[in-house]
Amino acid sequence: MKRFSIVNNGYNIEEVNEFIDLVIKRLEQLSADNSNYLIQLDELRRQVEIEKNKDKETNNNDTENKVTKALIAAQETTDKMKELAKEEADLILREAKENANAIIHEALIDAEKKEQEYELLKKDYNVYKTKIETLVKAQLELLESNKEDK
Repeated sequence: MKRFSIVNNGYNIEEVNEFIDLVIKRLEQLSADNSNYLIQLDELRRQVEIEKNKDKETNNNDTENKVTKALIAAQETTDKMKELAKEEADLILREAKENANAIIHEALIDAEKKEQEYELLKKDYNVYKTKIETLVKAQLELLESNKEDK
């Protein structure tokens, strides 16, 4: 699982973006490979049809069997490659989801900490405000008593 560096306001954006770019490139490559395999499969099928037509003309069942076997082998290879590509894509997505969940979880924890810090600062502010008000009132009372004494 990919881990990102933590900076002032969360994860390092460049690292996250690089990871997302890597995931996108891997998915694009898998998609391109899949497309290439499908094109190859179509080409092999076309070749099989050509060979079948030739075999019909010459009644050569041996060639047809060879081509059919080749087509079946190509189909099996293509199916395996599709399955492997899908498994790798699923793995990439699963890793990305896990990383996203970890990022969200850590962001929620940070938000809770910030909220607690805010509440503590607010409480401290009110305590200091009360102390200042009390001090100012005491000073005013002292001034008033000095005026009365004079």
